[in-house]
Amino acid sequence: MFNPDKFIRQFFVSALSNMVVSGKTIKVYDSHTPNNDDNLIILSTQLGANDWQDKCGVTFNKIIEIQVLTRFKGSSGNRQLLDDIIEEIQQRCQNIQIDNFIVQDWSFSISNDFATSTNTETIFRKIINYNLIIK
Repeated sequence: MFNPDKFIRQFFVSALSNMVVSGKTIKVYDSHTPNNDDNLIILSTQLGANDWQDKCGVTFNKIIEIQVLTRFKGSSGNRQLLDDIIEEIQQRCQNIQIDNFIVQDWSFSISNDFATSTNTETIFRKIINYNLIIK
């Protein structure tokens, strides 16, 4: 039996890499970002449990949290780019396939917007949770 976490991250990194939305490059990071990119995706948290075991193996219920962030200088900017990135993520993740596992079902939810403003920048953020049932 494998731990599916690294395989789940590999799928999402591969699916979301090389993303350009509205002419802007969107970088993908695993758990944290080493710099202050203006637009980024962070694979931040994984949760889950072994739901049940039968003669065919263990079924996992796994959740991966994906944070999407857009940053604008000063008090400018709006949520349009953030929404466009979310839409692109949904397009790229319509056919989730995890190496060494069978995806039996999946769903996702999107949080409300989070907005933060300082004297120097405005940040918009949403969180997508993908819930995966895999065997």
